[in-house]
Amino acid sequence: MIYEINDTFPSRRYKGETIRQVLQKDSGYIKDLIMKSNDFSLSDECFAEAMQITKGLQESWERPENPKNIFEGLKKYAVPYGFDFNDNAVKDKNNKNRG
Repeated sequence: MIYEINDTFPSRRYKGETIRQVLQKDSGYIKDLIMKSNDFSLSDECFAEAMQITKGLQESWERPENPKNIFEGLKKYAVPYGFDFNDNAVKDKNNKNRG
């Protein structure tokens, strides 16, 4: 399915929120959906806006220098993270998902 920027998000995690809202707080989640799914994609206009919204974002998690235990050095699953959509691999996969 091809989503527009103001479409309501389809999954349980952000149900009822727009693609724009999710891009602003967890663009990495949408990137993961595009990369790991064959049926989730953004329209050309939506992807262009995603590139503007996320420009310069990057994941802020850093591995601790001296973790106190093995678990402290692991990134928590399902934590929101920023991802810059100005990335050719994601753009190519998004276009491929549209068929």
